[in-house]
Amino acid sequence: MDSELLRIFNDEHEPIGEATREEVHAKGFWHETFHCWLVSKIEDKYYLYFQLRSACKKDYANQFDITAAGHLLANERAEDGIRELQEELGLSLTVDDMKKLGVFETCIQQPPMIDMEFAHVYYVFSDADFVGFQLQEEEVAGIVRAELGTVQDFYSGKCKTLYVEGFEIIEDGKKIPLVKNAIHADFVEHNASYMDNVLARLTEVL
Repeated sequence: MDSELLRIFNDEHEPIGEATREEVHAKGFWHETFHCWLVSKIEDKYYLYFQLRSACKKDYANQFDITAAGHLLANERAEDGIRELQEELGLSLTVDDMKKLGVFETCIQQPPMIDMEFAHVYYVFSDADFVGFQLQEEEVAGIVRAELGTVQDFYSGKCKTLYVEGFEIIEDGKKIPLVKNAIHADFVEHNASYMDNVLARLTEVL
């Protein structure tokens, strides 16, 4: 996987060549990713879904993150990232189901990795319940949701915790309830402007 070729870019999002995933993260090259947030509406309230990254993951293990996300290879278009919804979550969706929110910068520095992304961000509106998920367990250990208003309060600093509910998968493959008041350390730490942009755009379109 580290040898996969990704397109790399300058600060203005202009292509400047290709590099392996390993080089991209070691040298801090800008590259493109696909992000998709799952949204549902329950009793007139909107909910945002987060995946729980597997304990097996090399990066950000056991942390909550974007519902589905992945790197775009050098020969891929942004829409090709829909494979992440199918592979990681087992959701049968088409490109027509996705709505684009924009292209947002997200930068995470966790030495020795420097992750500089131009993220093509989408959302999918679905009223599917938790039963519909078939997780790729080596990648995703669970799914939770949180009411959108509380997510906004959490990332704006109004609240120190975020109530999430969903399920996780334990060693024997069994799904068990996952309910907690999560803190910021429980989440992958994207730069603040990324979440501000995502939440602002979702508020506009929902």
